[in-house]
Amino acid sequence: MHTKSKSLNVGPYFYSSCKVEVFNIKPDPAQSKKLFDFEEDKIFKDSYILESDYVPEILVGRDEEIRAVSEIFYPLLRKGKPGHAFIYGPPGSGKTVVIKHVLRHLYSEAGYSINLKYVSILCKKYSTTTKILAFLIKELGYPKTLPKSGVSSGFFYDLFFAFLKESGHSLTLVFDEIDFLKDDDVLYNFSRSGEFKELNERQFIQIIGVSNTGQFVNSLDPRVDSSMQRETIIFPPYNKVQLIHILNSRVPLAFYPDVVFKGTVELCAEESARDEGDARRAIFLLQTAGNIAIKTKCENVQPGHVMMAIQKIKEDVSLQFVLNMTYHEKFVLLAMLNTEKYLKKGKFIVTGDIYRVYADMCRFGEEEPLSLAAISQKVSKFKMMGIINANKSSRGRGGLTSEIIFVGDPDQLAKAIYQDGPFVKFLIYKPNLKKIFSVQVW
Repeated sequence: MHTKSKSLNVGPYFYSSCKVEVFNIKPDPAQSKKLFDFEEDKIFKDSYILESDYVPEILVGRDEEIRAVSEIFYPLLRKGKPGHAFIYGPPGSGKTVVIKHVLRHLYSEAGYSINLKYVSILCKKYSTTTKILAFLIKELGYPKTLPKSGVSSGFFYDLFFAFLKESGHSLTLVFDEIDFLKDDDVLYNFSRSGEFKELNERQFIQIIGVSNTGQFVNSLDPRVDSSMQRETIIFPPYNKVQLIHILNSRVPLAFYPDVVFKGTVELCAEESARDEGDARRAIFLLQTAGNIAIKTKCENVQPGHVMMAIQKIKEDVSLQFVLNMTYHEKFVLLAMLNTEKYLKKGKFIVTGDIYRVYADMCRFGEEEPLSLAAISQKVSKFKMMGIINANKSSRGRGGLTSEIIFVGDPDQLAKAIYQDGPFVKFLIYKPNLKKIFSVQVW
């Protein structure tokens, strides 16, 4: 099989050529072909090391936080009850991994004397009392099917406490993203379950709330806050040096020797340090860069792959935002895409032109148009999502307008919009340039 080699170059970030195979002849169909050919993959040695649920033996830059979390469990070693806690810190600051790290040491060092079950509750998914109780009952191993309607939360409380008493376990409940909790009564009832004789003697329920901000505690019912008598632990963001140490500790375990360039790690750390010191983002960038190196048939993971990973992640996030948009948000975004496509290809677009195309699309699709102010609000929201960059510019007597450039690939954004059936009719849309410029915007 004959191949040609091409050099893949993205600015100064690539230091060696990467082979791109161009097949000149078709493979012999009689020959067996592997669907998953991993023999040539010499990038990843163990990619699980870069997954979000991997807990390393040693945590970088979190000694004080580990000590603080450990202290709330210390009473267990004196046959007492552990304390409750709220843990705050920006995304990727190590909150969850520290809790898992401490619990792993607790189980290994205290042995079978600790009859404690750890359960993490995703409050974004389980936000109501009934959903939380049903989830916990199933987590405890309740064998029967639970009713989906027609019963009160009291039914689930009774079943939960009865089954928990029978199991004999104590519980550590981690309420992840606790800000999404819709009813804090569940915290009150769990924290006082011992006083209310809902549990066996020495049995307990410990509550650990995890949040990216401290706003939840401000809205907490005072009686709930008082009943918990909680500790507060604050996690600061990682800095660039700490992020480099975190990545360097995982590289030898996740990659084959001499695969990852030093500059690759530094660039991942630098990008993530700018993004609130998010360690998860740094690790994910490195993982994505490694996957791109494989796809481009490179033997090393280079800084250029990180730049490509940054762009890919931005586009993936943008597409996810688009898929979850409301109908009117998609409509306005499509108007922006059509403005860029038909009026100013490859250049920035302005709010006035967007509204002209939007109004023309409303005529085409027989839609009731929104006001210019409403369109401007949606443009601002798209900027917050990271789909566009928008800078204010003075237009003299016309006032201020936004100069807009798309962050991701406009074609991919349009493709995501057209997945929504009602927008298929706009595939044949082209603006009437004479009509749209006769629309008075200001």
